[in-house]
Amino acid sequence: MFENSYICTKKFYKEYYRGIYFKKPIMIILNIILIISFAINVLSIIFPQLSSIDNYTLQTSIASALIIICIEIYAYNKNVYLSYNRDLERNKGNTIGIKMVITEDSIDIINDIGRNTNIEFKNIEKVIKTKNYYILVSKAKLGISVKKDSFVKGTLKEFEEFLKQKKLI
Repeated sequence: MFENSYICTKKFYKEYYRGIYFKKPIMIILNIILIISFAINVLSIIFPQLSSIDNYTLQTSIASALIIICIEIYAYNKNVYLSYNRDLERNKGNTIGIKMVITEDSIDIINDIGRNTNIEFKNIEKVIKTKNYYILVSKAKLGISVKKDSFVKGTLKEFEEFLKQKKLI
């Protein structure tokens, strides 16, 4: 039905991990809590009459929120770096090309280094949409990326209709 091919560049990994990492419900909830806490604490410092908390506690709370955000950014960058460099190491310094054959029932993923994977659509539980990719997430949390502008067979519009029929978007 569909064929899709692309190269796993550093840009790919940045977008992939941005889609996977920052769109997890737990990360969204954590970041909302951090933003609200940060805003309340900053307002409490600016308008001390609104708060009964001492400045030291407020400053510590703000510092903690900033540290957590820095840890998130560090983890994101580390995942991008490790994944990209792992691919380069596996492929003797070259980026890895991915070819996908998508049928009604499954996705066959073939890469340059001889790893072939088959995922049945019944195991896909959700789809994450990013700027350039659809990331299909399996029950085992395996992310399968389909690049929007890299269809060799079929079109993006047909693929989106296919995902709607599968009730994934």
